[in-house]
This record gives sequence, structure tokens and C-alpha cells, in this order.
Amino acid sequence: MKNIIFKALSPLMKTQKTVSRFVKNSQAVAAVEFALIAPILLVLFLGTVEVSLVVSVDRKISRTSSSIADLIAQGADFNSASGQAELRAIFGVTERIMYPYSDRIPCVVISVIEANAESDTNGDGSIDNDDTVIAKVKLSIDNKTASSEYTSPTAPQCNKSSVGLAANENARQKRVVDDVFPLPAAINVHGSTLVVAEVEYDHRPIVGFISTDGVANVGLDTGSITLGDRIFLRPRQALTY
Repeated sequence: MKNIIFKALSPLMKTQKTVSRFVKNSQAVAAVEFALIAPILLVLFLGTVEVSLVVSVDRKISRTSSSIADLIAQGADFNSASGQAELRAIFGVTERIMYPYSDRIPCVVISVIEANAESDTNGDGSIDNDDTVIAKVKLSIDNKTASSEYTSPTAPQCNKSSVGLAANENARQKRVVDDVFPLPAAINVHGSTLVVAEVEYDHRPIVGFISTDGVANVGLDTGSITLGDRIFLRPRQALTY
């Protein structure tokens, strides 16, 4: 009877011993731990690279807008041949500022805006800043047109029309002369002239960003991210346009 019971329990005892040896075995523990944590480390590494790249490109885009606006605000006769050549040379600054991301040329639009009260809307007998002030585009150029003096951005990203843009939306093509420009109220002053530099770029990540729409829907978003900046400066000297 004992032999029958022993034979019946023998496979179970062997299984128990095998499990016990497996639990007590500490060989290759480090390899198993690394295999478990490696995907997390890889995601953290790629995330660090992607975020660092986005921050760096975004800073260079902001520097591009401020530098170009500052150069335009120094004043020039943009109707002359030398003034037109100066404008093209200013667009060439973009590639130098974007280095070492010179292959990522953003869309750049430079506009000169004039703000004026066109009529006595408050009925006080004078046209001044107390009336309705309307800002209009008086000059607008872009870097979409190819030139030997600067590198143009890739065509598709600058094909968006500049007509009917939202107030906070940057233009990617030159704006239409005499169109109303949505100046912030704080700088929409009667009789003022402003230089506006708008810079925008579609940044495509190297790998992508983790996107989630709930816990169950986690994926990799490889779509582009729009980076842009807009800066307003008052001309330091007279502009002719």
C-alpha cells in the first residue's frame, strides 16, 4: 500500500523539488532584472533625447524671430535695390541661427504694421487713441521664395494660406497688404508702426512621443509638432516701404 502511495506522489515530489531548486537558484538574476527594466530605461532615454531636441529647436526659433525683427527695426529703405538685398541677407541669418539644425529651416514672415484710428468713432471731435484703432499690414515678405542668398524651408510646411488666420496663429506666407492685423490691445496705439517677425516650423521627432487616450490606449505618436514664435518691435529708425 505504501509503495502505491509513494509511486502516486512521486511525480508531485519531483515537481516540488524542481520548483524549489528554481526558487533557490540565484544564477542570472542580474540578466533577468535587466531584461525587465531595459524597456523602461530605453523609453526614458529616447524621451530625454526627444524632449531635449524639441527644447533646443524651440529656443533657436525664438532667437530667430527676435534677431530678424531687431535687424528690420534698425531701419532701411526697402524700396531700393540695396534694401531688397538687405532683406534677403536677413533671411540668410535664419540658417546660421538654426545651426546645427540647419536642415530644419522654419517659415519666416516679416511684416510692417501701421495702427491708426481712421475716424472719430467716439464723437469727441478728434481722431486719436480713444477712437477705434485698426492695425493694417503695409509690407510683408517671406522666405518661401527660393534665393541664392538663403535656404528656403521645405515647401509643404509653408503652403498654409495667410488669409483668415486666428489672432494667435502665425503666418507661414507673406500677409496681404492692407489686411487687418490682430495686434494685442496693449500695443495697438494710434499712429504707431511696428515690425512683426513670425517664425513657425513643423518639428518631426526622431522616434516619436508616447500618446495616451486613457489607460488602455497608449501608443507612439510620430506626427509633427508645431513650434513657433512671434515678436513685435518698434522701428528705431524710419522705414521706407
